[in-house]
Amino acid sequence: MGRSSTLDELDRAILEELNVDARRSHREIARRLEVSPTTVVHRVLRMEREGVIRGYVPLLDDEALGFDLTATIGIRISKGKLREVEERLARDGRAYLIYDVTGDFDALLIGRFQDRRDLDRFVKHALQDPNIERTNTQVVLNRVKEDRRVPVRSRGNGRAVRNP
Repeated sequence: MGRSSTLDELDRAILEELNVDARRSHREIARRLEVSPTTVVHRVLRMEREGVIRGYVPLLDDEALGFDLTATIGIRISKGKLREVEERLARDGRAYLIYDVTGDFDALLIGRFQDRRDLDRFVKHALQDPNIERTNTQVVLNRVKEDRRVPVRSRGNGRAVRNP
């Protein structure tokens, strides 16, 4: 179950600014929101302490770094071994996201691979795990949307608010 949010509109506005550009200075955010830089600093520190902001990472172009293939892999895992297998798979840097899911599979892994041979090696290695019963791999043909930023919702209308 999710935790309830204690964010007010100013917190959300700060998060919107950081969503657009996490390198934007606190002073610049304060200027844009017409509040003091000290207010922004304290709000950001509080949201970091509370885990609302978990870190800052650059958004890298995976293809520019040689990862030309993205695939989703549904994984059926032996009963009682879910967490153990997921943790083992998570140690591989090609595993981008791993979720517990409902349906025909127990876990869904989204991975980035250099090419088909790299994907083939990954899947065959995974299938050597005695607790992985089977997999179903789908290769991504085109990216329609891929955005790791979490939308900051306005309480009033429920729509995501984006700065231009």
